[in-house]
Amino acid sequence: MTFVDASVLEDGTLVRSDICVVGAGAAGITLALALGGAGRDVALLESGGLEREPETEKLQEARNLDPRYPLARSRLRYLGGATNHWGGLCRQLDPDDFVAHSWMEASGWPLGRQDLEPYYEKARPILDLPRARPPSDLEGEASTYPPLLGLRNAAFTPFLWLKSQPTRIGIKYRDELAQHARVRCLLHATAVELVANREATLVTGIEARTLAGRRLRFTARHYVLAAGGIENARLLLLSDSVVPAGLGNRYGLVGRYFMDHLNQVVGTMAVMSPPPAAAFREEQLARRQVPGVLPGLIAFTTTPRLRAEHRLFACALNATRDLRQAPEAAAVEELLADPMGTTPPETRPAVRRYWLTATAEQSPNAASRVFLSDERDALGSRKLTVDLRLTEDDVRSVRETLRLFGLDLARAGHGRVQTREVGEAGWYMLGGHHMGTTRMADDPRRGVTDRDGTVHGVANLHVAGSSLFPTSGFANPTLTIIALALRQADRLKVASEPRGGR
Repeated sequence: MTFVDASVLEDGTLVRSDICVVGAGAAGITLALALGGAGRDVALLESGGLEREPETEKLQEARNLDPRYPLARSRLRYLGGATNHWGGLCRQLDPDDFVAHSWMEASGWPLGRQDLEPYYEKARPILDLPRARPPSDLEGEASTYPPLLGLRNAAFTPFLWLKSQPTRIGIKYRDELAQHARVRCLLHATAVELVANREATLVTGIEARTLAGRRLRFTARHYVLAAGGIENARLLLLSDSVVPAGLGNRYGLVGRYFMDHLNQVVGTMAVMSPPPAAAFREEQLARRQVPGVLPGLIAFTTTPRLRAEHRLFACALNATRDLRQAPEAAAVEELLADPMGTTPPETRPAVRRYWLTATAEQSPNAASRVFLSDERDALGSRKLTVDLRLTEDDVRSVRETLRLFGLDLARAGHGRVQTREVGEAGWYMLGGHHMGTTRMADDPRRGVTDRDGTVHGVANLHVAGSSLFPTSGFANPTLTIIALALRQADRLKVASEPRGGR
């Protein structure tokens, strides 16, 4: 098989397969290749082409109710999806990210970290990450390189960010998709509606269109939406021929709980080296050239104990060296180097400055959502309105995390934190990670899909990607997206097995 440009197919073409996957990004390509490798015939629909095209990109235009949210620049519609411009940072969700917390409404996954553990391992080589895990600290070197926050700190945990090349999924797997005997990738084929039976318990087909005016029909035994955190919800809402509110939307949850990651420079950190050591343990570890690890970045995250005590959401504080003069850090540097104002400049200890960036979780909020507008795109489909809402608690959590980190650093006697006043608009410099709009839950009144990503009440309709996330943690979602897709592939292999086997 090879890539097929749907724009040149005859109008009314019918494409049959075992499984039809909508969207050729990280989740869709992972699923298609895993299922094709298991002997299933897969039709993989991609709205765009092999490269970015302005007319196709216009199909994802949406009305953005808060112009501070940089929505447009975070979306891409061609083979590989958002992996065509991601930065490559990777991290697994922490075990605590899956747990329901009393201080976070609608939190808790129907899965645990242990359910994804084997799939995280399988996902690593897909993103060109080494299978071996990097060291978490410098064993036996605490006396030479003391921890920055002290030996007995129970509030913050240092960690290393993993770093993909970054892997461009569409480029990496383009040849494999083109040559695969079981996978047909149809370009410029935009799904516009899921057609269901009268009871809305099964999907019987997908209607797709092209900008060239062709209408196509796809039929399969199972269907998977892997079109991204926003478009997955849009397609369910557009599928309203049988259910006026859209498929999977019995309880009005499709499109709700829309989340992103807060990502903002929140201050500077000045660190004084302890004599005679040249650095702290975390700095030494960050300097090591470990394959698959982002060098030069010192990162800290809050512990479950601290989050419970102060009702905090997940947050990482990332410290990067700033080689420029930072006026807001100058006073802190002077204080550390000469606390009494009497030390000659030539004998003052070395002080290093770092920018502190917070990468933080946005709490799930039913009022933060995407929904259909009355405006239509070039294919006649209703566009979306995006209403992302940060809460006061989202911002409070980041500020409190930074305050507690600064206190611990000062108590350890190793440095100071100078906070930056970030205005309201500043918190909208977000990660471009669209999550939560088809959240999973065991109870259909709390989620759109079950723990396997199957839409409640629609047995052969499944969702893949970060729209499944009930909560987000602070980690970039790509590694978890692929791990979930591999887990779903294992379940779909069984569900799509013909009666009597092959």
